[in-house]
Amino acid sequence: MDKQTFEIADPIVDEIADAATVLLESAGAASLRSLLTKLQEAIGSRYLVGLRLDVDVFDTEKDRCLPLLQTGMSGFGNDKPYQTWGDSTPQRYIVGGEVLVVPHDRCPQCWEGWDFKFDHPSCSHCGATLGRDVKLLLDTDVCPFCEDGKVSMSDPICSKCGHQVDPDTVVWG
Repeated sequence: MDKQTFEIADPIVDEIADAATVLLESAGAASLRSLLTKLQEAIGSRYLVGLRLDVDVFDTEKDRCLPLLQTGMSGFGNDKPYQTWGDSTPQRYIVGGEVLVVPHDRCPQCWEGWDFKFDHPSCSHCGATLGRDVKLLLDTDVCPFCEDGKVSMSDPICSKCGHQVDPDTVVWG
């Protein structure tokens, strides 16, 4: 997704996430929580129960879908259902000279799943290769590997996880 469109969508998706939390915790959702608990008890501990709310953006020109929010409720064993999250943090990329933003577990070129890009540098769906076709845009000091530590052009080794940023796979911004 181009940077401008993402920047328009992101705060609205955050509002949707907040509204989903209010809804899932509301008295109105008590019957859903109760039914999830009942289903969990009925099927036993071998199986896990979940209810998901997904917000996807569908590109009608390129016939592809990008998940921007994944939340819901899950129940495990005798615990009451609780809110869960399955979406990924956004990552900026440079593709064909353009800044694109997609969840970090997605390919910025085709939007299909592409997690662990550092271990698997080519997208299995479209063949885009990290460092050749796709470069991570590091315009903050946040480590792109663990998202906890700090990296910089002068010190590309993460202060938290020790991952070394390969200069061939990034553009420092």
